[in-house]
Amino acid sequence: MKGKKHQQQLICLLLTIVIVFQSCTVYKKTPVSLNDAMNSNGKAVITTTANVKNKYSQILLLEGNYYGIVKTNKGESKVLLIENEIKSIRVHDKTASTIGNIAIVIGTVGAVFFIVALIDLASMDFGGDWGSGAF
Repeated sequence: MKGKKHQQQLICLLLTIVIVFQSCTVYKKTPVSLNDAMNSNGKAVITTTANVKNKYSQILLLEGNYYGIVKTNKGESKVLLIENEIKSIRVHDKTASTIGNIAIVIGTVGAVFFIVALIDLASMDFGGDWGSGAF
């Protein structure tokens, strides 16, 4: 019975890891302009000249100024983006994020099945006296 409880805890832990890693976002390596980031209508990460990385759910152009949309507990808020304080802008790479998330899920599920099989194999009683040397 102790083995089954250990299996359940292990499966729960690995599935929790899958859920956590599914929220991973991959950004393209090639920097883009503010206008391109706005036209992508997606997530962007902006590195400032002070090497601070800020993540935005969207970039908007309102009344000639660029704003980054940040999700907060109270909803969304706009942050004014100052062009000469921006070092680089990278946009969300949807394809790489999808492939990465699928690989994480498949790898973790495969690891769960492999570990459960090893635990079952270790708990099996094959009978006989394997240590006696008599065949």
